[in-house]
Amino acid sequence: MSTSHTGSSTTALSNSPTLSFRDALSSFDGQEDGSAADSPVSSSSSREPSLDVSADGMDVEFANPSMESVILSEESVPRRTLRKRVITSKGSSLRFKPASVSAMTARHGTTSEDNLKKKAYKQAFLQSAARAQSERETRVREVKKRALAIISTGKTPATSRQRLVMQMVYDEITPYPDEAWVSQLGVIINREYHQVKNWFSNQRQKDARDSRQHTPQPATPASLEASLCKITCDGRDLRLRTAALNSCRAEDWSDTFFDEVVMIYNFRLLAKHSQEEAMATLVESEPDVAIPL
Repeated sequence: MSTSHTGSSTTALSNSPTLSFRDALSSFDGQEDGSAADSPVSSSSSREPSLDVSADGMDVEFANPSMESVILSEESVPRRTLRKRVITSKGSSLRFKPASVSAMTARHGTTSEDNLKKKAYKQAFLQSAARAQSERETRVREVKKRALAIISTGKTPATSRQRLVMQMVYDEITPYPDEAWVSQLGVIINREYHQVKNWFSNQRQKDARDSRQHTPQPATPASLEASLCKITCDGRDLRLRTAALNSCRAEDWSDTFFDEVVMIYNFRLLAKHSQEEAMATLVESEPDVAIPL
């Protein structure tokens, strides 16, 4: 809006400080078309926004603030993204649209599938554990049957090799082998089941007597239990020496591992005993050589 405009619109702007917004726009349109524009000054009212044009024609003020906010809001609408509101049955408005029924059904279906998968995995795990336990019990019965079938030597003491193997198990692994380990031990060293079991019982009693003789307070059971740690091995509880757990983790101990340890130790003793017998036989077979005087 500059002072270079001519015609009736210039006269109207100079004569009246206030002009209706519509008239102002129509006057400018008329100038652009080259025709005179009507500018009824008296038609402006308080209900319509009016313009206050200063001398230089650049300052514009709205006479009605409410209409100013309406115009500004209408101009700003295209640049904003309004979120849809959903009117509920009670007339209250929600900020966001609720999830669709199909989405809720899909989520519910996914949760149900996850629960079914978890139940299936759990059931499979329980079945596998029960099957493994049943197989172990069958194996233990077979090994015990073999150990019981070994001819008992009665009160004949164990051989040095048999005694060393049982002593290794007592000192390094556990003084309380269960039925499965006693059976395995008896089969490996070729000693009857009850003889092996009685040896461990007698050894525990012997250690208790020795401890009472050297210690004024009878705290042998407590001291023995203090050196043991309870673990779960193939589905049952066992008490193992701390040294055994230092050499092998608790979760790695099993009937198979115990069988391997005892077999290796027994094999080494057999090999050593064979070497000693061979050396003794060689010495005995050598002729005596006379030493000249």
